[in-house]
Amino acid sequence: MELRPGSPRHSGYSLFANSCAQCGETLLMPEWSEYVGEHRVRHLWQCEACGYKFETLVRFREPTEPSD
Repeated sequence: MELRPGSPRHSGYSLFANSCAQCGETLLMPEWSEYVGEHRVRHLWQCEACGYKFETLVRFREPTEPSD
């Protein structure tokens, strides 16, 4: 197995990556996450560069039934 840093399948950022709305700094992980209902998760973000805090709400699609 060899490490390929230029692999197009991996961007180098977490699936959670977000940007600060105040200063634009890349935020890699939320400070806190909460399950708020079926197919919904709330994330609390805090920027280490400027201290700005904000929330995002992620809504997941309903699973679809496989067709025969």
